[in-house]
Amino acid sequence: MRGLGSTSTLAILPLLFSFFLASRYIGSISLQCTSLNLFLGAKVSFPGSTIYNSSLHSYYSQQQQQLAPSCIVTPQTSKDVETAVWLLAKIHALGMDMCRFAIRSGGHTHWPGSANIHRGVTIDLRAMNHVNVNGERTVASIGAGATWVNVYLKLDAMELAVSGGRVADVGVGGLITGGGISFFSPRFGFVCDSVQNFQVVLASGKTVSANAHENSSLFAALKGGSNNFGIVTRFDLKAFPQGKFWGGSIVYPVETLPAQLGAFMALANAEEYDPFAAVISSSFYNTERRVWGVVSNLEYTKAEADPVVLRPFTEIEPQYVNTMRISNLSDFTLEINESGQPGARAYWTTTTFAPSLHFLIEVFNIFNTSIQPLLTVPKATYALSFQNLPSSVFRAALHTSPNSLGISSSSGLLINALFTVSWSDAADDETIMAAAKAFTRAVEEGAKKRGLWDRWVYLNYAAGGQDVMGGYGSESLERLRKMSREVDPGGLFQRGVPGGFKLWT
Repeated sequence: MRGLGSTSTLAILPLLFSFFLASRYIGSISLQCTSLNLFLGAKVSFPGSTIYNSSLHSYYSQQQQQLAPSCIVTPQTSKDVETAVWLLAKIHALGMDMCRFAIRSGGHTHWPGSANIHRGVTIDLRAMNHVNVNGERTVASIGAGATWVNVYLKLDAMELAVSGGRVADVGVGGLITGGGISFFSPRFGFVCDSVQNFQVVLASGKTVSANAHENSSLFAALKGGSNNFGIVTRFDLKAFPQGKFWGGSIVYPVETLPAQLGAFMALANAEEYDPFAAVISSSFYNTERRVWGVVSNLEYTKAEADPVVLRPFTEIEPQYVNTMRISNLSDFTLEINESGQPGARAYWTTTTFAPSLHFLIEVFNIFNTSIQPLLTVPKATYALSFQNLPSSVFRAALHTSPNSLGISSSSGLLINALFTVSWSDAADDETIMAAAKAFTRAVEEGAKKRGLWDRWVYLNYAAGGQDVMGGYGSESLERLRKMSREVDPGGLFQRGVPGGFKLWT
């Protein structure tokens, strides 16, 4: 095994294991943290330290911030990740339940345990945030701990772009391995479809490349397979020329909702979907201001102001706020980032269905009914967002290489619905989450009744407990399970990493 220190240091490990087996604990620190600290030194931080506290406070949701790992590993290089995984695999092989760890890129996923862990090890990849572009300007190599604004600030200056996240502070690693939707998805498919190569550390502690020519089955599995196969340390993404373009958001009174949904469906039902157009249409209620509203986030990835295809949105009146402008990718993702509420409690859930204006209205009515008992919850914001997934998104994999998302290339346009809520008091958790789950059940039942429901669940919007992997379909799921057995026969990333969406439940 490379990069694990001197022979004398390696010799200590069996003794440490034996001591732990006899005592079960070394003071209050688990074997995994003691072992990691022995090999990685200052790259392992403990409760109370500045690095440890900074890592916890940087998670998006309060629920994630409140978990207390036994230690946090902050690798600087792929070799550091190799060392950490190799040690954790050795402990896992002893059959001890104490070997539990989490993998964190940006830390934006809301539900507790998805990218952090209580009384285990969190591997925080954020120091691995490099962004390098090859000499031909065709590939951007990006560290798994980068956020999308890190990427875009560099690429904007070069008049380049990659297909990536739409929120500045979202991490590269989680978004790509969960599929990923971008402003460029109608042209280039899911974000994972733009990956040229993954550098990934497997359960053996070995780093391998996965691409169309080398480990091609693993390459496909990592496109939507999340954290089930290893820790991706670098993504090589297709880069393309991209200057400034037109985008922004418009806020309207809720009375404009029928016109909004009509415009949304007109875009969906167009004979040919304009691949430069991207729309997120959201309705929201804020309990502090006691106000309803509608916001349309509009992007047209050309430097063409007010294109005809988006005028059904821009011509709706009245408008409270209008930020439409020609600017760069960094700017637009920072704008969307401002609508988030980092540090608050958060929950979101999602579902997918075929287009129907009548059903969109019904979904809004279900949303309205679901939140009525929650309107007195202090400092809460509820939102329902719709976005189109045109068939060109699903066909993109035909021109690159397969992904694992399980959506047929012959699928027609689908609509993704996302319910999000943020609030401040943990005492309201049970009531809010019950209402959100009831919303999802009601929407799915309504969609099934009308023959509109689609099994696919977008991983990056899903709540813990939603059947993401099952939504990929039995064939895709079996391929993922087969790959897991091949690269992780001991089940390190299935049982040792409890967070995320697992292949066996």
